[in-house]
Amino acid sequence: MESPAREELKRLLDAFDTVLDMNPEQREDWLATLDTSDPPFSVRLRELLAARDRVETSGFMQEPAWKALPPLPTGDLAEAGPGALASGTEIGGYRLERELGMGGMGAVWLAERADGLIKRPVALKLPHAGPFARAFAERFARERAILASLEHPHIARLYDAGVTVRGQPFLALEYVEGERLDRWCDERKRDVAARLRLFLDVLGAVQYAHGRLVVHRDLKPRTSSSRRTVA
Repeated sequence: MESPAREELKRLLDAFDTVLDMNPEQREDWLATLDTSDPPFSVRLRELLAARDRVETSGFMQEPAWKALPPLPTGDLAEAGPGALASGTEIGGYRLERELGMGGMGAVWLAERADGLIKRPVALKLPHAGPFARAFAERFARERAILASLEHPHIARLYDAGVTVRGQPFLALEYVEGERLDRWCDERKRDVAARLRLFLDVLGAVQYAHGRLVVHRDLKPRTSSSRRTVA
């Protein structure tokens, strides 16, 4: 038997699909009836429809974000490969210390502010340069907007973002020292119940993101003593 919350969500999504198939006049008549018969449900449905309308009219993803960026130089970042960065390099007011990881879209470096005004390490995320630099910059612009909207104890916070004068986009994220989630549990001999409690923390963060229409497609088994489980 499904939980009441799950049944309510299914009902809401079914109603959402129903009204999307109606013309504006039919939709408003149907919602007006719902306003009288079930006011709380009508409010939630209208909020969902309003969010959909905002996305439809905002021009989201119609104009590539990289078009607003300064042009990438030739012979410099535009032709640099993934290994072009080095410790000590300054990017966007941050000094790189060591590489934390690298993927298909970019690299993440441990960094700190070059001016020393704030002694706080950050995870500096940088898209790869090269022939796909503009496409990566577009994706970073979307990621920046997403991260800025998230505020959860188990999601790494966005501290800073920008584009350097040479056209290098960057994201400065909260850095949390940690290790693989499965290894963390194994080394501390956590039993099944403890592992499930920790997994519920992960699910709570993922559910929070999903509730804001963010779907994370690259979750990895990493955690830390502070249990900030999604980055």
